[in-house]
Amino acid sequence: MIRINIKYVYILPNDKTLFIRSEAIEKMLKYRQNVSRSPEAGGILIGRILIENGHYIIDDVSEPMPTDKRSRYRFSRKPEGHQEYFNNVWERENGCCFYLGEWHTHPEYVPNPSTTDKKDWNRLIRIDFENDALFFIIVGIKEVKVWYGNLVTKEVAELRRRDSNGEK
Repeated sequence: MIRINIKYVYILPNDKTLFIRSEAIEKMLKYRQNVSRSPEAGGILIGRILIENGHYIIDDVSEPMPTDKRSRYRFSRKPEGHQEYFNNVWERENGCCFYLGEWHTHPEYVPNPSTTDKKDWNRLIRIDFENDALFFIIVGIKEVKVWYGNLVTKEVAELRRRDSNGEK
């Protein structure tokens, strides 16, 4: 059995689980805006949906690309670079991966979605994807928060992190 290093676990409203691999979290945490001149950063979430139980795993994330627009309080992801990164992961994983959403940073200790974030998320959950869920991660200076976009009901809900002992 292959052991996967998981630090972040979230329970969805439908009792499915989202697991985020440590390697993916570490990549995102590199871009925390803990210095006053650090610009926002972001990318896409890449992962799997487990056939046996429908749970989600975020295995990897893309990092900011040169074409992205970045400032202290704004991040605009451009497709160039992120699509190529996804294509490389797709090849490496023999097509066993999905686009599972977006991540970006905020220059606040506990991140809250901006009006722009909510508008973008609502636009994305109205697009047809291979799966019924998208995830939106905001990395703050002290906390990482996750939102679940249900592509069936067209609703977005914040997820609560479950600790490593299984407690909510």
